[in-house]
Amino acid sequence: MRSGFLLRMVRPTPPPIGVGIAVAIVLVAAETLLIYPLKTITRAPSLAMVYLLGVVMVSMVWGLTLGFATSLASVLAYDFFHVPPILGLAVADTRDWVMLAVFAGVATVTGALADLSRLRAEQAQESDLTADMAALLLSTDDVAAALPAAARRIAHALDVPGVAIKLEAIPGIGQHSVFPLRDGATSLGTLQVPANLPEASLRRLQERVVPSLESLLRAGRERAAILDSLRRDELRLLANQQAALRRVATLVARGASPAEVFATVTAEVSQVLGAGYTTLLRYEPDATVTIVSSNQPTLTSLGHRPWPAGNGNIAGLVRRTGRATWIDNDEDAASPGARKGEPDIRAKIGLPIVVEDRLWGAVVVSPRRIEPLPPDAEERIKDFTDLAATAIANADNRAELIASRARIVAAADEARRRIERDLHDGAQQQLISIGLELHAAAGCTTLEQVKAQLSDVAADLQSALENLREMSRGIHPTILTTGGLEPALKSLARRSAVPVELDVHLDQRLSSSVEVAAYYVVSESLTNAAKHAHASLVQIVARLQGETLQLSIRDNGVGGADPDKGSGLTGLIDRMVALGGHMTITSPAGGGTSLSAAIPTLHPDPYHPPAPVKR
Repeated sequence: MRSGFLLRMVRPTPPPIGVGIAVAIVLVAAETLLIYPLKTITRAPSLAMVYLLGVVMVSMVWGLTLGFATSLASVLAYDFFHVPPILGLAVADTRDWVMLAVFAGVATVTGALADLSRLRAEQAQESDLTADMAALLLSTDDVAAALPAAARRIAHALDVPGVAIKLEAIPGIGQHSVFPLRDGATSLGTLQVPANLPEASLRRLQERVVPSLESLLRAGRERAAILDSLRRDELRLLANQQAALRRVATLVARGASPAEVFATVTAEVSQVLGAGYTTLLRYEPDATVTIVSSNQPTLTSLGHRPWPAGNGNIAGLVRRTGRATWIDNDEDAASPGARKGEPDIRAKIGLPIVVEDRLWGAVVVSPRRIEPLPPDAEERIKDFTDLAATAIANADNRAELIASRARIVAAADEARRRIERDLHDGAQQQLISIGLELHAAAGCTTLEQVKAQLSDVAADLQSALENLREMSRGIHPTILTTGGLEPALKSLARRSAVPVELDVHLDQRLSSSVEVAAYYVVSESLTNAAKHAHASLVQIVARLQGETLQLSIRDNGVGGADPDKGSGLTGLIDRMVALGGHMTITSPAGGGTSLSAAIPTLHPDPYHPPAPVKR
């Protein structure tokens, strides 16, 4: 409140001195008249203090000189009108001389304090103005855009209209006064104000505002130069990083081997970070790590040997947390087994390599010097770990595709051999027997012998037909095409050698590929339960949940089923993956076998491709 009152009282440009003299005369006259009614309620000597109000006001607005003159005028007025003899300047009583002397001293001191308050208020005004301009000019990247706002702040604070700040040197013309803004011999700009300002205002601008404005413009220019240098450095670093990422991405897109991608990643990460060494580690199932690539000379000679990944070194910390890990202590950065002949990986940061939601390995960076790594090292390395993960996933997918193709070829060959064997051992033998029986019928001499022989031939033909029909069901069951999945599963359950509890609820026909896949999953499971699991009961549940067919098959057999040791289950898994589904098998020894499969129902049917588009 008090500082606000002082700031309102202290104008940047005080009114003319003539106005001040007139105000002082009016205040002294008003205070002289005010004392008359006050004499009736208080003692006369204390009434002189009324004149201090005018002294304070004049001193705060017009300064100490006019304030001292007002003090003297107040003493003379009080002596002339209120100190006996009235209407005379003579003083009869010595005590009145003392009172007037004390009053004159108090008035002078009060005026000096008021003038000091005015000066302090001016300084506060100028400090606030400097702080406002600093906030404008030092918090922007474009100093020129902030100059109009800074000029408005000066105009408002000093009550000077038409203030302008230019970054170029401009000459003064008749309507404007200019203040060059310089930094030594370098021109920073020009402060432009109206030419008709009072001399005191111009002097205040020159002495108080211009130096602050020059300092701020100089600091703003230096800040802009520093920011521009930092931006150029950042752009250069970003360009180098993008170029490095493009080189790695090109290798990944070209299908380069993981070893080639890993070697490029280690070299590029070290180059981008300006670090010493980069090492790629692969986590093994037995809680060890293998160095798959490194540009650290002491590690490249170690080869692909597994090393323990303890919780104390960075490889173990990344494996335990699954997140990026920083190590600040040089002793902690060293591999804890370095003293036991293990590799000395003195890493500062390690990032996980995650391949399809699986922690595959880690990238660790070791500084060559004591200089710290950049604070954004984690973000820079992450892009390279993503590319390394993509290369690993591509290599795994290629390997899985090659293995899947080999399994498909092997399954097709096995199916052809099975059909050939079934035809040779079944229908072919029956047809040969029928041929022999027909030759025997040709040699019969009586009609009864011919009839009996032909009856045996008809029975053999019926048996051969049944065998061929059974073989066709194994290739593609007719009931699956005509009736759908639910009747086909019921037929499998009836013909199963193991009792089956069937729970199937399908309210619609599915695509042929989905029905065939589900049929063979159930068929293979029933065969395994009878031949290998020695089960006494199989439970089958089939449900349509949204856009997915869910299959669940459980038996109470001996368990121990391993998809890697049999082509039947492996072929079913390949069929699931081809349709975009998945299958899991749980078969602990002695605990039976549980199979769960999920098959998407909305996808193009490979057995019924869309009709060609007419052109």
